[in-house]
Amino acid sequence: MCHVGLIDTLPSRPDRTPQRPVIEHSWRRSAMSGVRPEDNTPARTHDIGSADPLLDAARPVLDDAAARLADTDVSLLLVDHECRMVTRVAFGTTVERRLDAIGAAPGVPFGEDMVGTTALGTPAETRGGVIVNSTEHYLEQFRTISCFGQPIIHPATRRLAGIICMSEIADRINPLAVPVVNGIVADIADRLLDRSRAHQRRVLDAFQRAAPRRDVAVAAIGDDLQLTNALAAELLSPTDIGALRAIATDPALRSTTLPLTLVSGAEVEIAVEPVAGTRGAALFRFRPFLTPTPTRSTPVRPSSTTVAVSGEPGTGRTTLALELAAEALDTEAAAVVVDVADALINGRRVDVAADLTRARSSGVPLVIDGVDLLDDRSIALLTHATASTPAASPLLLVSGPRAQASPAVAALLGRCARRVDPAPLRHRSSELAAIASGVLGQIDPELTLSGPATDALLSQDWPGNFAELIAVLREAAAACRDRMARVIEATDLPSGYRTTSRAAHLSGREQAERAAIVDALDRAGGNKVHAARDLGISRTTLYARMRALGI
Repeated sequence: MCHVGLIDTLPSRPDRTPQRPVIEHSWRRSAMSGVRPEDNTPARTHDIGSADPLLDAARPVLDDAAARLADTDVSLLLVDHECRMVTRVAFGTTVERRLDAIGAAPGVPFGEDMVGTTALGTPAETRGGVIVNSTEHYLEQFRTISCFGQPIIHPATRRLAGIICMSEIADRINPLAVPVVNGIVADIADRLLDRSRAHQRRVLDAFQRAAPRRDVAVAAIGDDLQLTNALAAELLSPTDIGALRAIATDPALRSTTLPLTLVSGAEVEIAVEPVAGTRGAALFRFRPFLTPTPTRSTPVRPSSTTVAVSGEPGTGRTTLALELAAEALDTEAAAVVVDVADALINGRRVDVAADLTRARSSGVPLVIDGVDLLDDRSIALLTHATASTPAASPLLLVSGPRAQASPAVAALLGRCARRVDPAPLRHRSSELAAIASGVLGQIDPELTLSGPATDALLSQDWPGNFAELIAVLREAAAACRDRMARVIEATDLPSGYRTTSRAAHLSGREQAERAAIVDALDRAGGNKVHAARDLGISRTTLYARMRALGI
């Protein structure tokens, strides 16, 4: 049953101060999100492949509405649960030209945090029908149109599926828009329910055929359904379910076998089989439990006296070097640690010769963090020291990625007998759910991640790696505690980390392709021409793959 809240067709006062509380509150949220009245609609579009089920259910209803509303000079706009434009139907050239002028195109985000108060984004916040008359729009470019928007609540899951909005070029919306839009929303909801019932039957049938084997952990994941047998229930956490859901919703998913690191630290191999006749549903079979392993690379005792640890900032390279140094100690003494960046920031001179002497006289490891920031004389001294490093005082050098190092630093790292390169988070998608849960456990052991929150985290590129992930989870944990909850939802994450994208649902091959393109762009400093040349593809092909892979 559709709920219409705070319906009032009176415009705001001439001074543009909102007259109705629903608009006033929306303007306040818009301002807090950093939106300015003079802003334009974002030009960047987002992948809306995940909205296909909504569009399939809505298309026949919109086609029927088109026959009834022909030549009325109004339009119907459909956005998904993240307020991204899915489709629009215009019934007159005037309104169609106006929609083009304000950038209402598929994939464009219309949430309050992007374009302020509209009948597309505001109903997502209020969960009720909202009229937004011309001057009540927050952005000035929208103030020639009036709209009524009603959220579509999925009857089976009670989650927001999308929003339907009727708009026209007028000072006030025609009151008849309310019953028309409510009827369209009810019809779409009925079709979603029918599709959901058929979807659930197919998922349940697939699970029942696979579940009788009691020696195999089995799970079935659908849009609004998750089933597990006893073994899978013991094996999987809600965060793991979120990672499985990300796999199941891959549009290109085929029967395959994938490795996965669970929140418990166990590494398992999963056989994935899409459920026939459904979209976004899959059956998972798990191999027997393997020996639990930590969520990050396990440090191995240095087998040589010189070790180079290189990687992007935030990948844990310093922590790994310190752990290797600690394992090399046979006494209670501490390693000599030199933080080059900290010394330079505080105006201290780094004396490599004195540090080498101090470590060797004490018989402890020497860790130099930031060798790529040293001057040429210090690099030359360390290069010479690698040839005569005693076993009692191993030398551990920490730097940025070797591919970005200067020739002198690259030569120094190359002389080390052992080299370790911690992988950035964007290359560890199969472990990310477990890594995030491990980090969250250190922040607050009582909190857990919900499936949607995990899906959102899997969608990010994490240029700041562990440091960025820790900062995001700390903020999310604080928001979760503020509302007296114990499960972090997607809404608890910082605003820039709440949405999901095509990147969260890529197949293994596509993940590898995406990582290769991201690395090439990193090496080229963002220059797409150079990146395309590096990859051996045309610039047109590069642009197409970037759009397809959510880069």
